[in-house]
Amino acid sequence: MRSALLVDDDDDLRETLTEFLTVEGYVVHSARNGQEALDLLYTIDPPALILLDFMMPVMNGSQFLAAKRSDPRLRAIPVAILSALTREWSGDAIGVNHVLAKPIDPDRIRTLVAQYCDCKPAASAPE
Repeated sequence: MRSALLVDDDDDLRETLTEFLTVEGYVVHSARNGQEALDLLYTIDPPALILLDFMMPVMNGSQFLAAKRSDPRLRAIPVAILSALTREWSGDAIGVNHVLAKPIDPDRIRTLVAQYCDCKPAASAPE
């Protein structure tokens, strides 16, 4: 099972979602803003999914996505935006894989994380 990275400046939401996903059996790393997330990404194995709030201090979601896209090591990690302001956005329009509106539906987040984090790593190609 691979991990997820949760990036949100709301301490209560971050703690609640981390606990919820941990109880579901997932490994969850968390960060308070985009800069903290970038710093963390250089110290952990790449997560299977990044759950990203869009409006945060220090480095917001848009700035984080620009930095992530510029780094070949991070570019391929899927991203789901979690934000109260995303109700009319599509993932393609903002360059992410998914958009989930807050408040977060527990069944929807469980299904999304399972889609990425329950997958088995690809078998190594024969040499």
